Amino acid sequence: MRTRFLIFAAFIAVGSLSFYNSRGISELGDDATVTELPQEVRSVLGAQTAKPEIAIRVPVLMYHYVEYVQDKNDTTRQSLNIPPHTLTLQIQTLKQAGYTFINVSELADALSGKTKLPQKAIVLTFDDGYRDFYTDVFPILKQENVKGTDYVIADFLNRPNFMFSYQVQEVAKSPLVEIAAHTMNHVWLKGINKETANYQISQSKKDLEKLIGKPVVSFAYPYGAFDQQAAILVKEAGFTNATSTVPGIEHSTNTQYFLYRLRPGYRTGEDLLKYLEQTTFKPW
Repeated sequence: MRTRFLIFAAFIAVGSLSFYNSRGISELGDDATVTELPQEVRSVLGAQTAKPEIAIRVPVLMYHYVEYVQDKNDTTRQSLNIPPHTLTLQIQTLKQAGYTFINVSELADALSGKTKLPQKAIVLTFDDGYRDFYTDVFPILKQENVKGTDYVIADFLNRPNFMFSYQVQEVAKSPLVEIAAHTMNHVWLKGINKETANYQISQSKKDLEKLIGKPVVSFAYPYGAFDQQAAILVKEAGFTNATSTVPGIEHSTNTQYFLYRLRPGYRTGEDLLKYLEQTTFKPW
C-alpha cells in the first residue's frame, strides 16, 4: 500500500507541474538537460518514490514534424521540426554507436519483466500522426531498418496535415512501426472531468485497434499534461504504458505510466552521443 501511495503521489505532483506551454514546446528549451529541472521536481520524482524492483536506462527520443518546412512564417511548425536528413544522421550515429532500436511497448514489457532488452536499447517516438510520418519518416525507418512508435490522434486522421487512414493501416503492417494512441482530439488531460478523459483515452484505443486490426498498447499524453486520474484511466483502458514529456532516461516500474522522453533536436554525431551519456536523472 505504501508503494502505491508513493506512486500516486508522484503522479499528482508531476501532473501539477507544467513543463510545456499550450503549444507543447518545452519551457526549459530544447537544450535543457534533466539536471536543470527544478529541485522540487527532482525531489518528487526521486527520493519520494519508492525504489523500484526493475529500472532500465533507455533513451526515448521525441519527435513531431520531420520534413522540410515550406512556410517559413509557420514558427510553431519550425520549432517542432527537424529535417529528414537530420533524422537519418541521428539514426546512423546511434547505429554506429551500437544502439538497438526498439518500440515503446517492448520497453514496457521489459519493465514488467516479460522480456529482456539488448544492452544499448533506444526508442524513437513521433507524436500526433502527421502525414510526414508516412511520407518522410517511414521511408527512413525502412531504409535504416530501425523501429519507431507513432502516436496517432485518432479523430484527426484524414484531415489536412495528418495521415490518411489507409496510410496508418499500411505502416501498421510493418514490423518496424508501432501504432500508439494520443487521445481522440489531442485534449489536455490534466484536470478535466473523468468522463471526458476516459472517452479520449479509451475510445482512441478502440478506434485505432479497429483500424489496424491489432492491439494498441502504448499511449502518450498530449502536451505532456497528466494527473493521477489520467494515469489510472490509461492503465484501466488496457494500455501497458504511457509516455510523458518529462525529461529523463532511466525508467522504472514506478514510472511505467509516465515514461520519460528526451528531445534530441538537431544533435548528431558526438553531440548526440554526449547528450545521451550525460543524461543521468533517475526516477527514484
